[in-house]
Amino acid sequence: MLPTRLRHEVRALAASVESFGGGGRTPVDAETLMTLARACRDEVEVEFAYPSGGEVRRRRVEPYRLVTSDRRWYLFAYDLDRADWRSFRVDRMSDVSPRTWRFRPRPAPDAAAYVQEGVTSRVYPHQARFLVHAPAETVRAQIPPSAAVVRPGGPGRCEVQAGAADLDLLLLHTARLGHDFEVLDPPELAERCHALARRLLAAAGTRAPEPAARASASG
Repeated sequence: MLPTRLRHEVRALAASVESFGGGGRTPVDAETLMTLARACRDEVEVEFAYPSGGEVRRRRVEPYRLVTSDRRWYLFAYDLDRADWRSFRVDRMSDVSPRTWRFRPRPAPDAAAYVQEGVTSRVYPHQARFLVHAPAETVRAQIPPSAAVVRPGGPGRCEVQAGAADLDLLLLHTARLGHDFEVLDPPELAERCHALARRLLAAAGTRAPEPAARASASG
């Protein structure tokens, strides 16, 4: 029922979008999204302004996919100046314009997986992997997809990959899930577990926990 031109626009956007989460997202300019979607569909290079290292610089890329998370829109693209794959937040892009150069698609990693790993771990100074003793579906319901990557790790288990500025913070967040877990990487994180456990025991002092029977009876 849509006009021909509008049908082409909707198809371009639908064919160019992948997702690793759902929910409310940071608003972005609709025309920017359509420009990027058309460029992905037509295999045309794109140029735009993007903040990096405190400066706004021009970037030239081969656009492959638009990727949505539970919070933001990203462009997954091959950066021509850096000769590598990159992801860009669409809400930070400005002055977006297609170039006259077309490109032949390169062998590319999975767009949604690449962007998710980037926003959940690669941007942080510390990355970690945990083996959590709970099904992947259970843990995915507890952790936003923009905070960690959750993969199946065997019957009743899953692997959680995440990043943070502080290793202790990663441990606390994982412990708060309420499941038994093991540290897989990095090795020094196991040492941080022991140090954190000693601090927690010291914080409890000499006060012994109330027996479960007495606690339930008093309740």
